[in-house]
Amino acid sequence: MLIGLIGKANVGKSTFFNAATGLAAETGNYPFTTVKPNIGIGYVRVECVCRSFGIQDNPIHSICVEGNRFIPLKLIDIAGLVPGAHMGKGLGNKFLDEARQADALIHIVDASGSTDNDGRPVQAGTADPGTDIAFVEHEFDLWLSSIVSRDWNKAARTFESQGMKLEQALHNAFQVLLYLRFK
Repeated sequence: MLIGLIGKANVGKSTFFNAATGLAAETGNYPFTTVKPNIGIGYVRVECVCRSFGIQDNPIHSICVEGNRFIPLKLIDIAGLVPGAHMGKGLGNKFLDEARQADALIHIVDASGSTDNDGRPVQAGTADPGTDIAFVEHEFDLWLSSIVSRDWNKAARTFESQGMKLEQALHNAFQVLLYLRFK
């Protein structure tokens, strides 16, 4: 499983990545310390079934240590998003495409409020963490919308001729457009 670490620029994605993987990706208190994604393995610890069932196990894709199962997860530390990323600003389309490859995303947020929208350091408490969350979601929404709208007229005619309901047509169009865009 591939987990993408996303967020605006300079909020601690690489710091989290280093803590989760034990690696030493470059970190810095400035935007775009990460341009090329960092990839590593982190582990999720859960109670192993050997404790519950009182058995000796021999896991294949994880390890059990004293009744704790450590499950490996591949992490990708993606460079930060800036306003206009969906239009390519700050290499935004490249970063959004890297996020698209992930099976799940972890959104890293600057809870201290010490980075502005462009990832520049500001006095702690002057930026709103809620704005960080809304900003990244908005960039993803605009990016996905631009993918769907590129060929919508052609797709709409095709689906209309097949008598599909709008929901099914939209679902199919989105799948086709994503496939064509990223194959």
